[in-house]
Amino acid sequence: MLESKTFKRAYLTGTVIIWVGVWIASAVILKGTPYFGQMIPILVIPEVWFLVLIPGAFFWTRPKSKQSPPEAGT
Repeated sequence: MLESKTFKRAYLTGTVIIWVGVWIASAVILKGTPYFGQMIPILVIPEVWFLVLIPGAFFWTRPKSKQSPPEAGT
């Protein structure tokens, strides 16, 4: 399931949509207050986690070896 390109696209699309919504909601709620500047680091850390680290861990594939596997019985 995690190898499917459809799953990868759906995960990344859904994550981006959610984080854009969080940013817009925060901007609207905190507009005109001094707190938006304080919220930026709080929002960036989980955003990096969900958009960079988790997809990197889920979707990273090992490079295939160019050598053929050893034959059994030798």
